[in-house]
Amino acid sequence: MIDLEKIEALSALKLKGEEKEKIIKDLEEIIEYFEILKEVDTEGLEPLIYTKGIALSLREDKVTESLDIKYIERNRKLFGNNLFRVKRIIGE
Repeated sequence: MIDLEKIEALSALKLKGEEKEKIIKDLEEIIEYFEILKEVDTEGLEPLIYTKGIALSLREDKVTESLDIKYIERNRKLFGNNLFRVKRIIGE
């Protein structure tokens, strides 16, 4: 059983009647897919990291020059005390 009230509280969402019905239907379909996947025999299979044969490529870790602080200050209105000031987004 899907506890939609708990999901709403955790996600800070307020869903309306038909939205709740749609979300419940979608979540039930997702759970059904996972139930099907549980039936697949994966015994002896190595975990798959990449699906297209791409290998992890790492760059050499070396010190490089960064942007000049004066350049940043000229091109950024909200800059001061060596910090970027950004609009508050939490607690609005």
